[in-house]
Amino acid sequence: MSLLKIAAVVVGGIVVFFALDFVVHAIFALLTTLVIVALVAGGGYVAYKVVGGNRRREIRRGQRY
Repeated sequence: MSLLKIAAVVVGGIVVFFALDFVVHAIFALLTTLVIVALVAGGGYVAYKVVGGNRRREIRRGQRY
């Protein structure tokens, strides 16, 4: 009977190990994807600002007099 309990604990440990491995892998994949998307979006924003920097509009205020 005690060998059955030991085997159950070992099998449960293996199942928990694989479940945690899956969760950790999924979290790292999600974080990596977010970092890559942020880098691409940031690069696009910087490129847009650099290219569009020559087309600044002048702010005209109403005539005072």
